[in-house]
Amino acid sequence: MDAAMTTTNPQMTQRTKSIRRRMSAPKDPKMTDPGPSLAVTASQPGVDPCDLCEENMPGFVIGDLTSPDQSWLLTHTGTCSYCRGELTTFERVDELLDRLGDLTVAPLPPLPPKLHKRHAAYTRVESPVGPLYVAVSEKGLVEISFGNKWSEAEFREELEQRGFRVVTDQKAPSIVTEQLKEYFSRKRHQFNLPLDFSGLPPFTKSVLHATAEVPYGQVRSYQDIARTVGKPGATRAVGNALHRNPIPLVVPCHRIVRSDATLGGYAGGPEVKQQLLTLEGASLL
Repeated sequence: MDAAMTTTNPQMTQRTKSIRRRMSAPKDPKMTDPGPSLAVTASQPGVDPCDLCEENMPGFVIGDLTSPDQSWLLTHTGTCSYCRGELTTFERVDELLDRLGDLTVAPLPPLPPKLHKRHAAYTRVESPVGPLYVAVSEKGLVEISFGNKWSEAEFREELEQRGFRVVTDQKAPSIVTEQLKEYFSRKRHQFNLPLDFSGLPPFTKSVLHATAEVPYGQVRSYQDIARTVGKPGATRAVGNALHRNPIPLVVPCHRIVRSDATLGGYAGGPEVKQQLLTLEGASLL
């Protein structure tokens, strides 16, 4: 294991090496069962290994993972350059915190307002595909939800899970609703709105950025998007990321279909996906 990792990643930091030396340290027998190992979890359908890896990097850096989980994470970062770069960032931050911990410093001041939980205002918009809930933060468009699939309460809960505080005394800017209406009336082929992907994993963000580049009236396959983001073997993970797309329509995941020219899944339902493609005059592959 060590030899293979050294060959794959010769620039492994000293911090990672020290953690690896702790991998064989005896565990407290009183510890409770942590659940399925990362290797088992990563093998499950719908689980993106990169998302799983990044979620467990903090625990890895502080030595809080089991030996099998540490081994899985090291193996994954040894073959995935993106995750290896993310792990290096975590290690550098941890080393900095270690150095700061040795210093005598004054109490930290309160966080500036911009680092507190951000607000999101939302509006209900009627559309040819049913009611839409549209949320906007000070940074940009945050969420669009199909009201025929999810309730307003579920929409608000999703916003809160992404780290936003929902405000009820404001409404989403009219420019968003205006552009949506122009799209449904075939007067707009491209949205011109700032997007806020806060709270989403890096892999999901990369998939959404690639999807946003698919032109009006055209389609791409899930495999195409996987290649675009540099992970040609991650077709299933791309599909899962698009199913969680928080900004459908504007990030046109309805333009992503299966390689066999069938529709594939869609958060708003296959009938809505077909309706949107018909609206744009798009033909399947």
